[in-house]
Amino acid sequence: MTTYDMVVVGAGFGGLSAAALLAKKGYSVAVLEASSELGGCAGKFNRPGYRFQAGATVGMGFEEGGVLKRLFDELKIALPPMKRMDTIMNIHMRDETIHYYREKEAWFHELDRLFPHLADQAKLFFEEVFQVGSRIDHLLDDLPVFPPKRAIEWMKMTKYMNTNSIKLIPYMTQTLMDRLKSFNLHKDERFLAFLNGQLMDSVQTTAEHCPAFLGHAALQTFHKGAYAVKGGLTSIAESLATSIKDNGGEVHMRRPALHIEQQQGQWVVHSKREKTYITKKVILNNSMHNFHYLFDESISSKSNVKKDRIDTSWGAFMLYLGVEDNYPPDVLYHQIIQNPNKPLAEGNQFLLSLSAQDDRTMAPEGKRAITISTHTEISQWWQQETYEERKSQYVEQILDGIEIHFPSIRNDIDLLMPGTPVTFERYVRRDKGRVGGYIPNGKWSWLNHYSVYTGLEDVFSCGDTTFPGAGTLGTTLSGWIVANEAMK
Repeated sequence: MTTYDMVVVGAGFGGLSAAALLAKKGYSVAVLEASSELGGCAGKFNRPGYRFQAGATVGMGFEEGGVLKRLFDELKIALPPMKRMDTIMNIHMRDETIHYYREKEAWFHELDRLFPHLADQAKLFFEEVFQVGSRIDHLLDDLPVFPPKRAIEWMKMTKYMNTNSIKLIPYMTQTLMDRLKSFNLHKDERFLAFLNGQLMDSVQTTAEHCPAFLGHAALQTFHKGAYAVKGGLTSIAESLATSIKDNGGEVHMRRPALHIEQQQGQWVVHSKREKTYITKKVILNNSMHNFHYLFDESISSKSNVKKDRIDTSWGAFMLYLGVEDNYPPDVLYHQIIQNPNKPLAEGNQFLLSLSAQDDRTMAPEGKRAITISTHTEISQWWQQETYEERKSQYVEQILDGIEIHFPSIRNDIDLLMPGTPVTFERYVRRDKGRVGGYIPNGKWSWLNHYSVYTGLEDVFSCGDTTFPGAGTLGTTLSGWIVANEAMK
């Protein structure tokens, strides 16, 4: 029986990135994916004539120096075709549309138009965002293990004590709301609704609860560029899987990890039909929410993964639409906020992503594929007696919100499919449908992040529940960090 250097559980962006880097370095690698699709929450599924992006839709990190551009350069493979959008997205509130431009000058002109009474403060705030975000990028370029948990990691952190990192300390001891207060931006409801909408989609929380440095990093990432990848983000996952196989690695689909145990100093990963994989090291890319299901209590109790944190995550309600093409070709991403005075979840705020007009991998001629997502509290979706009624209510609420800005939506629909946390558990194998990592809950919440070390010898983790967290950029970066650590 083959013994691998590494077995990677899960073919999300983190697991595929780690496996591709390891295979490129000559390690024997096997990736085990429970579903029939690559990419995890950034995967896809097909229906007659359409390809839908399952969760994540906005491509980021492909600019020169960006995480995914650097990864593909490291692997010496070409990026799939894609187009950078000059407008990151349009944010629609009931009576206005905010054009969120990538370029600073255009965005500052938009601030003048939208918020003339506070545009000067808002510009100063965004200048700080760009400056702090750049410092964070510089720090992450070295792929540090963070936050430090073990003595050796604290010792290694001394190498990062320089002028750049010291200037970040104030932003690691404040919330983003603290920073907004310093610019007197905390009282304007419209500006807060706009800003919190971006934070919800990137770091899963609002300014009041978001550590300042995480918020700054997320906000500045938008301005590096939003990309429409031909075929959706699954094209990136497919390229990484091809790289793994071209370098001698294996990618096994519909092969869930059911149980992991130790035997004679090695790890044995058990899958269905009595398939087993013997390996020196294990990399988990299937979410910390699933961690304790994989190991006996005698092993998992030795880890640093806490069971009592499993509820601090959102679920997602999704709506997938195939529509007649009556929609703008130049702006593909739209955020709709129905009532800025209500919580930005449960259909009150959602992201609508259109397939590119000329992308025939996503929809037939004259049609477009649309993916819509909103944050939702998980437990309500596991009440069977109200499930179907609740699902219908969310569909209607979202369509009502779209109709204000795109009046023909109901008549345009060719195909409609909702998805809930129950769907994500069934098809993406996320425990109770939890997605997007952990919800930050204050200025010190970054200390509660899990690093790539699980506390079990030769068992590592990556993905949205491991630093730096949610999104394809965060999960890719954690995969790169874990590959480096696993090679040591």
